[in-house]
Amino acid sequence: MQPSELSALLLANRGISTPDDQDAFLHPSYERDIHDPFLMPDMERAVVRIFEAIEAKEKIVIYADYDCDGIPGAVVLHDLFKKIGYENFTVYIPDRHDEGYGLNHDSITRFIDDGVALVITVDLGTTDVAEVAFAESNGINIVITDHHIPPPIVPRAFALVNPKVEGSKYPNPMLCGAGVAWKVAQAFLEKYREYFKVPVGWEKWLLDMAGLATLSDMVPLRGENRAIASYGMQVLRKSPRPGLQKLLSNMKIDQRHLSTEDLTFMIAPRLNAASRMDSPMRAFELLAENDAVRAGAL
Repeated sequence: MQPSELSALLLANRGISTPDDQDAFLHPSYERDIHDPFLMPDMERAVVRIFEAIEAKEKIVIYADYDCDGIPGAVVLHDLFKKIGYENFTVYIPDRHDEGYGLNHDSITRFIDDGVALVITVDLGTTDVAEVAFAESNGINIVITDHHIPPPIVPRAFALVNPKVEGSKYPNPMLCGAGVAWKVAQAFLEKYREYFKVPVGWEKWLLDMAGLATLSDMVPLRGENRAIASYGMQVLRKSPRPGLQKLLSNMKIDQRHLSTEDLTFMIAPRLNAASRMDSPMRAFELLAENDAVRAGAL
């Protein structure tokens, strides 16, 4: 279906002028727009290390940023581990005021004392050269999943999964942090789906969190990002997450008719507020919680 004359003019003003490009913009496609996750730098190395940690029952920490990109990204990896039945992991989100952004020396020291073997970052880590070196030299492997612009000297992590690193061949360098985390989940299941008996396509249910972060983080809504946002909205409108349902009910929003405006102006600010007013873990727990009573309290 061709766009109207006005729509075609608006699209042309965005540099989307050919019929094929206009159709792709107006009608996102999972099959066409979602790229091979193994085109991402260090993706193979990252998912193999995660699998080895699971097989060895090593303690894993998901270390995420405290905003509405890192928090949904942490939920993506949390849900993946829960789906495959892995329990020896924790989620750590640093305090905005006491610890600040990124990996920090004190938390890594605690991880060393707790016998952590693997830290997977979400939406951070690309600039944490000294902290990664400290962790790696003390026996903790760091798998960085991030989307921020790398500094001239990047951390010597076990894996640096970031579409913006020099030499990256990934077609979409503008993923948000949770989008990169979702690509890790996608890659992990592509490689190990049969081993863990996860149904084909289950990872699409995680697009609610990747879509939420994509819209909240205001990355360009073109190509893969547009598909993640579009399918994410579809999942969000029928998401079984009790915390999301309770939050929407509290705001008098009909989940079936949830809009992108609801997401960016109503939901995202509330999730971001957790780290400013209390602890970002409250927002994570809200999105990850499966118990309706607990979700209501959160």
